[in-house]
Amino acid sequence: MAERHAKTHSQYEWGRSAIILSVLFMVQAFAPAAVSDVGFDEMTICQDSPSTLGGVCDDRTDADDGTTDVTDWVEGMFHFNMTSPTEIQFQASWAIREWNKGGLGLFNSVSMTTALQSDNIMSNDGLPADVLRSSFDENTDPNDSGSPTVQESLLAEIDGTISSFLSNWGGSSTPNTTWSDKIFVPDDLGVVSAVDCELDPLLDSDGNAFEPPICISTNVNITLPVSSTYGLNGVSASNLDTALEGLLVMGSQITTNFDVRVQPGHKGVYAIRPPSYATVVDAGGWAFGEEISEAGGAYQSGLWSVDNRNDPNGVLQADLDMGMGYRQSETTGVVDVSPLDRSLDVRVSVDLSDEENSFIEVIVGIYQIQSSSLNSWGVPPLMPADKATIPVITSDGIRMAYHTGLLDLSDLSSNIPISGIGQALASSKEGLNVAMGEFTWTHVSQAPQDPGGLNYTHSFGCIRGQYYCMEGSVAMDDSYPVYMRSVSHTFPLSLADLLGGNLGDSGFMNSVSGDDLGKLLNSGMEFTTVLSDSTMESFIGDLLPSGVNADLTMSIVLPTWASTIGGGNTIDLSYRASGNHDGAISLTGSEAFSWDHSICRDTANEGCFDNTPDMVCPSTSKSCGYIDVDWDLEEASFASLPLTKGGTVEFALKVELTIHRIAVPDALFESLSTGSTTLNLDVLPADLFRALLDIGSRGDPLEVEFSLCDNGRSFCDQKIPFTSTGLPAYANSLEGDIESLISHASTELMEDESNGIGNVDMSAFSVDIELPYDMLIDNDGVVGDERGIVLSVEIPRVRITTGIDNSWFELIKMVQSGSGSPEIGIVATDPAGALLAPFLNPMVAAMNGLTGALSASMVSADGLRTPESISIDFPSSRLSNVGPEEMGLDLFGFVTLTLPLGIELEDLSSSMGRVTSEMDNSSRQVITYKIAPGMTDDKLEFNVLLTPMWVLSQIQYYLIGLILFALWRTRRRMTKRKRKRRAASLEALEESVASPMGYIPPQPTVEVLQVSDNGIVVKRRLVAG
Repeated sequence: MAERHAKTHSQYEWGRSAIILSVLFMVQAFAPAAVSDVGFDEMTICQDSPSTLGGVCDDRTDADDGTTDVTDWVEGMFHFNMTSPTEIQFQASWAIREWNKGGLGLFNSVSMTTALQSDNIMSNDGLPADVLRSSFDENTDPNDSGSPTVQESLLAEIDGTISSFLSNWGGSSTPNTTWSDKIFVPDDLGVVSAVDCELDPLLDSDGNAFEPPICISTNVNITLPVSSTYGLNGVSASNLDTALEGLLVMGSQITTNFDVRVQPGHKGVYAIRPPSYATVVDAGGWAFGEEISEAGGAYQSGLWSVDNRNDPNGVLQADLDMGMGYRQSETTGVVDVSPLDRSLDVRVSVDLSDEENSFIEVIVGIYQIQSSSLNSWGVPPLMPADKATIPVITSDGIRMAYHTGLLDLSDLSSNIPISGIGQALASSKEGLNVAMGEFTWTHVSQAPQDPGGLNYTHSFGCIRGQYYCMEGSVAMDDSYPVYMRSVSHTFPLSLADLLGGNLGDSGFMNSVSGDDLGKLLNSGMEFTTVLSDSTMESFIGDLLPSGVNADLTMSIVLPTWASTIGGGNTIDLSYRASGNHDGAISLTGSEAFSWDHSICRDTANEGCFDNTPDMVCPSTSKSCGYIDVDWDLEEASFASLPLTKGGTVEFALKVELTIHRIAVPDALFESLSTGSTTLNLDVLPADLFRALLDIGSRGDPLEVEFSLCDNGRSFCDQKIPFTSTGLPAYANSLEGDIESLISHASTELMEDESNGIGNVDMSAFSVDIELPYDMLIDNDGVVGDERGIVLSVEIPRVRITTGIDNSWFELIKMVQSGSGSPEIGIVATDPAGALLAPFLNPMVAAMNGLTGALSASMVSADGLRTPESISIDFPSSRLSNVGPEEMGLDLFGFVTLTLPLGIELEDLSSSMGRVTSEMDNSSRQVITYKIAPGMTDDKLEFNVLLTPMWVLSQIQYYLIGLILFALWRTRRRMTKRKRKRRAASLEALEESVASPMGYIPPQPTVEVLQVSDNGIVVKRRLVAG
């Protein structure tokens, strides 16, 4: 650049030249015609003389000045290459056409000012480029040869301006500024073109002092502060670089704001290239920029133009706002996560293995959370809203934020609204409060959880990254969740408490509470149901936070006494955001009741076997029940036949039916089952029946309807409520209904004139039915069949008299007239019933046989005996088979008949060998018939013996009558004799009185000793003499 520099002059020469220049300037001042705006061929100050600057200077005209009334004219191109979010390689290229002369010293003297004005450089003008070049080698202080040259001062001012410009950007290195022969700067149309800054004296004849410009190039390394640039504290620069890259891959947009101060007369074009993984998606701010495609469209940079060339009033403040997105590559793209994708996978384990010390474990798998949800929950954002727009944070994003210090995990765990799950589940039991412990984060998950965790190590699909993937098909996505876990304190909660009311349309099971569920399941019951979508929504869906698509799997660890039908110890309920729920529940007992054992009448279960003498049910019988019938035939008499014209039977009957277990027909639980709920049970033990009654008392009880009769009367329609209180009450009401039925039937018989029935009086007949409440409640927690349920039906002692209802007068009249017919009268009657018929009918047949045999009886010392045995059919199968055939209830039991005193059945035998006979302490014969399952009808054979005592009891009234009649006749004769003797005595007395000898009393022969209160006189005979 030798051509640009003026000659070097001595101090003396500059003094003499100043005088000459002053004279010349004065001449020009007084000759204005010579100083026209048309310009000079060459500035006087730059002429090649000892008293001037020397060099090449074209004329200066105001028309060539691009910055009117401004002392600077600088156009620059500023390149910001972000090698990282905090490191920028800055390169600036300036084309200086005019520069403020105030800081260059040389041009501050009065004489220099006058000289400059002579070349049309006024006080509000700067030095054109030609003048600057010409003065480069001049000292800024003409009187000090050691002062900096104009070139050195200019370079220092440029460095100062650059440093001041970068002061708002953070720390920077010392500018490295050099002179350039050519730079590239956009023109006013934005077209980047080369600016040639090289001067050829032979060619520089364009007459423009501002051209060519002085060009410089400077390089600076800038370090951006993390806090003010990105709004983050406590994050290192290296971690920030990783964090921002990860956020961009997640689809975030990072916004940076750079302030620039543009001096008057300056125009700057600012190009910012983002980090290697970013692209500019929005170039905005005060000076609206544009996004410039780079590298064939691989990414975009930002470009801003700020022009302050014609504003002399001050510095122009401009904001360069740049929004960065992710620069996609062939291997890595922006994560595509829909708000409809699964956000949370919540696993809730309710451990009821020890119901007194239950606890809840909640494990939350986080796949992705939309920022809208995070904001609504109060989770602090990863970055300030004016610094970043983060639409979603994925599981990889959480890992990245954790490892780079961008996220405090407690901010997330303490604000996700799932800590109330424990209390929500505990609300099924009134008064129970459950507090969950603090969430802890899982480092590496274990099966059955999906692979993930804070320290999950990526492999497949990940090209770069360890705990979080920065490059690859799974980069920053939601494939591998992070997990946090919370466990509650222990508390009492039963399986029935948890499920009660949460089983949808299973009304029966919803009313099960407390220990009842254990009794049901351990009785052998199997329960299955599929919870409806609405039930899943209310029972499980309400546990999840709103606004996110979340899945929830509830695992119920069953108590030790329960299991699933398949033998597992856990029920898994799945709620899915897609609506594809799995609400299948199956339950049975792990210690289920086993029916295959014997039942004995008196021996306890532990010592009862099939060969035990008092065994009533073998181990092979699903149904087990036995019956005891005790018929006490107190009297069968015809003694009052002349008076009652019929016979009298006095008896008492008691039937006890004991049920230990019943094979359950499928129809029994049909009313309790629905389309999605089934109850299955092979055998119903007595304790389960009690539990069902108790459950029915608290919910919707099972009711069975049947009819006693078909005459439309109110007592015909029967409804049995299967509850512990309803059954005893029903038994009491049934007594009245049976008596009403008998009374009504009696009235119908009497009203029917064609049946030959006269008076029927059933008022003395009653039925007592007992199903005691204490037999219907369980007294322990063990389900079994040892303690049976007893139904007792008793007919209290009653006398039944059946005979001709007509009077003797009416009967004699019928015989005399030969018209009319006798009517049968019944004082009390046999109630029709299935339990009575099997043994009443055989007894009626026996009495018929007895009646027919009396005429052919044989008389012996033992009494009257039938000459031939009597044979009757005994319908024993009706006693054995009770209830529906599918129940298989074949009864064991005994029918006991106690005969009246004096009537005996001799040679009693059964074709099946099931009858025995013995005499009780009162000498009455007790006949016992043994009932066994599966037995067929039997045949009984016997002879009837009427003992003398019984015969005497039948004729005693007749004998007493005869005796009384004889005594009456004797008394009558004796009275007549006494009357005759007294008459004779009176006659003798009268004769003695009339005799002169007087009355001579007779000698007494009898002495009265005592007269009792009832008139009996005790006498003794006297001995004469």
